[in-house]
Amino acid sequence: MSSIYLRDATLPVLFFRSVNGSILKLTDESTKARNVMKFVLRKNIHLNVTVTLLLLLVTLVLWKTLNILIPFIICILALVLQFIYFITSVTKDTLTVVEFVGIYTEAKRVFYGLSSSEFIPWYTVVDIFINEVITGQKVLYYLTIVVRESLDGKDSVKLIPLFQNLTPERKCLEYMYEKLAGLIAPRKTKIQH
Repeated sequence: MSSIYLRDATLPVLFFRSVNGSILKLTDESTKARNVMKFVLRKNIHLNVTVTLLLLLVTLVLWKTLNILIPFIICILALVLQFIYFITSVTKDTLTVVEFVGIYTEAKRVFYGLSSSEFIPWYTVVDIFINEVITGQKVLYYLTIVVRESLDGKDSVKLIPLFQNLTPERKCLEYMYEKLAGLIAPRKTKIQH
């Protein structure tokens, strides 16, 4: 998959593709100060009702003329599933990194109010890297944060993958990684297993 690199002089916007081939818009909203970085990754999702309603109309005509109910029920189920997918789809992922404070991630869904967020305190962040994951017949890449956790006096490591819902291509993750690598450098802490 090839990336589309378009830059506007006023807005630092890059266009990439997701693993599924849809276009993602990455906005680099980082401040001039090196210690605050913000990336917003967006995907435009449209509810394709016209095709489904056309199919519903055709199956309704078949039901009335030939008294066949099964295609009508299948079409209603397809419309409901498409609507559920539209409602639950993530359209915007935000990653904000503030040095010595922490990392804040937020995933917004289609409807306002449906979002999930996570804050990772700075003192727990150990490193950041691009993780390669093989699932089925696909190779996926995730920008992953290594976090140190202490539970009952024992240190452990936790991996937190970012942008899991939008799954941007590797070039997009490499762009963000290059900017973040200097800010989130591996610390010289010893983690016991």
